[in-house]
Amino acid sequence: MSQNETMFIDEENFKSLLCQRLVECGWMDEVTMLCKEKLKDRLSKGHTVQSITEDDLFNDVAPDARRMLPDTIKRELKVKVQNTLLQTAGYFDETDSES
Repeated sequence: MSQNETMFIDEENFKSLLCQRLVECGWMDEVTMLCKEKLKDRLSKGHTVQSITEDDLFNDVAPDARRMLPDTIKRELKVKVQNTLLQTAGYFDETDSES
């Protein structure tokens, strides 16, 4: 398997793991509630649903959503990415990373 194929597979695994962790810790539910709050806020200021774009909502929610991301998840994924990069570069094999 080529290095590019390995990185693509790992990227998919990282995305899957991230989504799983975000659901497990309740972050997804919190961001959903935040989206509803921001939407209500815009509607209360006279905007219509049709006038609110996805970009508007994203720009309203993203800063708070990023702050709400648990540090444990950030650390876990950082370590997994680092280990994958080191393994791909040949610094250690899979048996070294399990210890």
